Amino acid sequence: MKTERTQNESALVCAAREGDKEALNTLLLRHWRWLKALVYGVLADAQDLDDVMQNVCLRVVTRIHTLREPECFRAWLAILARREAIKHYRSKTRRPDPTADDFVAMSASGAQCGPLERLEQRELCRKVLDAVETLPEIYREVFMLAHSGALTYAQMAEVLDVPVTTMQIRLVRARRMVQDRLIDRNKQKVHER
Repeated sequence: MKTERTQNESALVCAAREGDKEALNTLLLRHWRWLKALVYGVLADAQDLDDVMQNVCLRVVTRIHTLREPECFRAWLAILARREAIKHYRSKTRRPDPTADDFVAMSASGAQCGPLERLEQRELCRKVLDAVETLPEIYREVFMLAHSGALTYAQMAEVLDVPVTTMQIRLVRARRMVQDRLIDRNKQKVHER
């Protein structure tokens, strides 16, 4: 049984396939947060994130007419974005460090705090991003999707094309690996003092 949102999304996809720019814009805005998290999960490179997202948008605009099943839009979009991110990742010879500003900008709480809190949040995000960057891709993707705050577990599993239980296991492992890396870094700093 289709939900109202799914039916609405399918109608938007049909309108976008027919050239309705407003419908296409609505679809992209609706999926932007998790899509950006997915691309970052592949790249682990915030510096190129906007360029890849622009390329993803261009691909969506030029390829939306090829989507045959409107109810599969989310999965289609995820595959398209992942391919674009992988293509970009492979074309890079060197991976620059990600910036915490981009991660803070992706989070909804970044805009709600004062300058001091934002600075502390950036520092914490920098540490977390350093840890996330070291994760294998399957764990980095699920971690970034989960922390985009835009998708349910079922939707994340759909985007990653895995069963929900597999996605949950990967997320638990990713969080544990990030936590272990953060704890190890803190222990090193204590020993250095």
